[in-house]
Amino acid sequence: MKLVVSLILFAVSTFAQGESILKLFPGKWKMISEKTEYYEEWKIVDSTELIGKGFSIEAREVIESETIYLKKFTDTWAYVTIPKNQVITLFALDDFTQNKFIFENEEHDFPRRVIYEFKNDGTLNAIVEGKLDGEEMRREFNFIKVDK
Repeated sequence: MKLVVSLILFAVSTFAQGESILKLFPGKWKMISEKTEYYEEWKIVDSTELIGKGFSIEAREVIESETIYLKKFTDTWAYVTIPKNQVITLFALDDFTQNKFIFENEEHDFPRRVIYEFKNDGTLNAIVEGKLDGEEMRREFNFIKVDK
């Protein structure tokens, strides 16, 4: 009986992850900053995948910095990033609530964790954490949704 209950709870949890991801991520998000105009734009591919891109606008020119995927692998979601001119890195969904997703890759130096927290006021707080040159670092990025 315990096994059946555990399997049901696991299935509900996996379904809830997907429902929240598909509801919250899609659209164009602009980083709130005086220094630069940076964006993340997410589109739904299907019920198991979203594709995103990170880019900035400088002197009216779009400069892509990374391609990002949210992909469901069997029983969990992963955050996959391909920074321009760098190797692919995969972060497994480690923890989540209805509005917060924590992706982690313990083998990666920086970032080791990627956190997306969707606020009730419609903003998005993205955080990257890890070791950079042997020192623990944390960077926060605040976004507003500018296009669905």
